[in-house]
Amino acid sequence: MGAFLWKDLLARSDLAGLQKNQLGVIDENRWCLFCNVYSHRLLATGSDDDEYCNENDFHPAKIAIKLRDILYRLYWTEPLLFSSLERANANTGADLVAFRRASLMCATTKAWNALYERWCRKPFCAEDAWYFPRGGAVSVNGGNPSIIHNVASTSPAVVSMDDDGDDSDMDEDLPSTSSSNAIQQGKEEEMLAKSFRDPKMARLLTSVPQAVPFDERVAMFQSLIASDKSLHSSDSLELPSRNHIRIERADLYHQAYTKLNHLGSALRNKIQITFINHQGLEEAGIDGGGVFKEFMDDLVKEAFSPEMHYFSVAPGVETLKVNVYNKTMINRRQEILAEFEFLGRILGKACYESILIEPQFSIPFLKKLLGKQNSVFDLRAFDPEFYRHLTQLKKHPNIEDMGLTFEIHSCVDGRGNFLGQERSVELCPGGSSVQVTKDNCIHYVHLIAHHRLNAEGSLETQAFLKGFQDIIPAAWVRLFSAVELQKLLSGDSSVLGIDVKGLREVMVYSAGYHISQPIIGWFWEVLSEMNPSQQQKFLRFMTSCSRQPLLGFRALVPCPCIQQVPLTDENGVVKLPSSGTCMNLLKLPKYLSKEIMREKLIYAIENGTGFELS
Repeated sequence: MGAFLWKDLLARSDLAGLQKNQLGVIDENRWCLFCNVYSHRLLATGSDDDEYCNENDFHPAKIAIKLRDILYRLYWTEPLLFSSLERANANTGADLVAFRRASLMCATTKAWNALYERWCRKPFCAEDAWYFPRGGAVSVNGGNPSIIHNVASTSPAVVSMDDDGDDSDMDEDLPSTSSSNAIQQGKEEEMLAKSFRDPKMARLLTSVPQAVPFDERVAMFQSLIASDKSLHSSDSLELPSRNHIRIERADLYHQAYTKLNHLGSALRNKIQITFINHQGLEEAGIDGGGVFKEFMDDLVKEAFSPEMHYFSVAPGVETLKVNVYNKTMINRRQEILAEFEFLGRILGKACYESILIEPQFSIPFLKKLLGKQNSVFDLRAFDPEFYRHLTQLKKHPNIEDMGLTFEIHSCVDGRGNFLGQERSVELCPGGSSVQVTKDNCIHYVHLIAHHRLNAEGSLETQAFLKGFQDIIPAAWVRLFSAVELQKLLSGDSSVLGIDVKGLREVMVYSAGYHISQPIIGWFWEVLSEMNPSQQQKFLRFMTSCSRQPLLGFRALVPCPCIQQVPLTDENGVVKLPSSGTCMNLLKLPKYLSKEIMREKLIYAIENGTGFELS
């Protein structure tokens, strides 16, 4: 039916009518019907993500672009005011048009977002096909003047998918993740909307954020954090908003948990770290931010390591998922949940401080962080082999002969409660006596996927999310898809090593060095010739973080600098390079040859103790 409606819309030239801003009642009704049917199709097409891409006239790329053009008008060029909707009355022509436009807005948003979810799993068009035209949409510049400090906009409200209205018909069309958290999510997104001066941009970001390029949304996200920091923290070393703790490297995770977890949301404040080395001695250096970044980098690596048993590696995709089969959970449930809260705060703090991390999380886990429910389609990014076997059941000619019932073997019940050991769990009331047949197979597949993706690990994920939201408000991360959230947390995983050319463009020089000098030429040659692992170690040595900034080295504050220092110490011994990580500073002696520089620099970064070598 969806293909028939699409071809009918093409035949009636409704698309040309939209471009001329002449939407009529009949056109809107047809578009609403198409969008509702198409949304249902996207949710019900089972596992064949390729099937819906094989029809040329009905190709999703064409549909995505046309729906984008409709939404561009409804959200941006001629936005629907909430005051217009309040006056809507089926007995008056003008208000009827406003009401129908609102219905079209809801239906089109729902279909476009569902199509975007499909695109995130398997792209079928260029990323910029989702962006609203640049001529009329916002362009984020440095400082981002669209962010305000805890002040609600006084401009006329613009209708959005998350507005709490009295109209029940519209509520049925609201794109939501689950009925249980829709109200809370709406309140959170309303708070996000009030962070922007421009109500159009606010509604755009809370309803269809993919219409704005990723880099611009990252800049907005970072502006939200900067605004929050200016309200709730201070850079003054003397103020009590800065916590100073001592951490033994030999017991890093447990000491961090003991000394930081009780801070809760106060973990947003500045933290100063003093390391105690493996010999029990206090390490040199005053933490101006660099030591803390090093601490966070090491803490995240240890805390999310599979050896800690909180997370395990998802088979076939090599990403992290909650380890529901952790046998240490049996007698320590409350302690384990408290530690998951702490893990959430760690990840939130890293994101809050723009510290990129190494762990890669499974897409279903990231979707839960965004407040979204997972569907059977997400199972492929969780366990590809299990997904393949499960979806093949729909094509089995004699599924009744398999003797399956609506049960699953799991150590977690339907509410996420840990059972202690694996046992048979009913997927629905009386499921043990309900046989799987050809007629109910699709329902069975969806229930199995729901249990694996949403029930198992749900209590741990809720605890993690509670800790994460102590630092990062829920609505802020909903600016991104699950794939984009991983990129926000870890940077671009497709980049090997570092962008040497980008680093060179922003590097400054001091104490006698200049870009024209041969020794600086040697340095860039040595760095370019390093393998990706060595380049990341160098970046950690200089900045305390092994991953380059998400928006490139131009976003690094302060600008990276190479400072000349004497070649030898007071005893005539040739110095090693050293660093001031809080200033992104490399202290480079004036070596006499490129080979000596290479040897000394690689030795220093492999040992990785910039302050200790100063």
